[in-house]
Amino acid sequence: MAKPTRIFFVADLHGSGICWRKFINAAKVYRADVLLVGGDIAAKTLTPIFEGPDGWTARVEGIARAAASPPELERLEASLRDSATVPFRTTTREWDELRARRGALDEVFERLACEELRRWLDWARPRVEGSGTRLLLGLGNDDLTPMEQVVQDDPVAELTDLDILRLDERHELLTLPYSNPTPWATHRELSEDAIARRLDEGIAKLEDPGNAVVNAHVPPFGAPLDLAPKLDAALTKVMTPGGDPEYVHVGSTAVRAALERHQPLLGLHGHIHESRGTTHFGRTLSMNCGSAYTEGALLGAVVDLAERDVRSAVLTSG
Repeated sequence: MAKPTRIFFVADLHGSGICWRKFINAAKVYRADVLLVGGDIAAKTLTPIFEGPDGWTARVEGIARAAASPPELERLEASLRDSATVPFRTTTREWDELRARRGALDEVFERLACEELRRWLDWARPRVEGSGTRLLLGLGNDDLTPMEQVVQDDPVAELTDLDILRLDERHELLTLPYSNPTPWATHRELSEDAIARRLDEGIAKLEDPGNAVVNAHVPPFGAPLDLAPKLDAALTKVMTPGGDPEYVHVGSTAVRAALERHQPLLGLHGHIHESRGTTHFGRTLSMNCGSAYTEGALLGAVVDLAERDVRSAVLTSG
């Protein structure tokens, strides 16, 4: 009997450099055959570092941070990256010009997001190459499509998003690197009808759908995996009479329908950071690994795939 294939799965790193390093180093800790990121690699924010006559300054959570020398500047940038924001060296004049020109900051952010991903991959390459562990990366709704090419250009990492990948001789991986519509109108969202079509088309190409892994960034609707705070029209959390946030289901009805109808071996999800957990849809085990990237904590899942079943599945943190 062949040995199980071990996957270490994470999602929603959102630019946290410390979480990325933990993820790559976890390959040895968990003896993973496959490292898999299920989307939302890019940071959500950009932090300008202004150059002046006495060095560089930035504001982090309202607090001024200064660097008087190039080594101090590098340490400041490293601290920002570990705090899940993209550092951007600029001047007050350039910053004002970018803010005044429609779409200019979006262009800067896209360029920097790709540069940060290249930086991550450059750091990971010597630690993964030749180790026997595969590095599989998928995008999510907060990522930018040009990041696909960055992964494709890397000699070690594999992009999960455009093709069905084979995890081993017995299991295939189908990825849905999008979410359903969100209140924030993020970069990569699809209607439920479009999600249903993509999943049906992808599953039809699988050699053995019942033994496949469906890596859908958005979790299935109406399960413990998709509960998020309810928001009002101003995107403010709705509170219960007791003063706690009110939670609602926000997952994808199309993802749930596909899991229920086709019964793959495993569904791996992210997107809703608060809804870490597991559930079943018939024989299909469905997992949301959750995310605590703002705290520098890496949440994940270690899954062992045996020949025709999930031998073990454990949620992890570290």
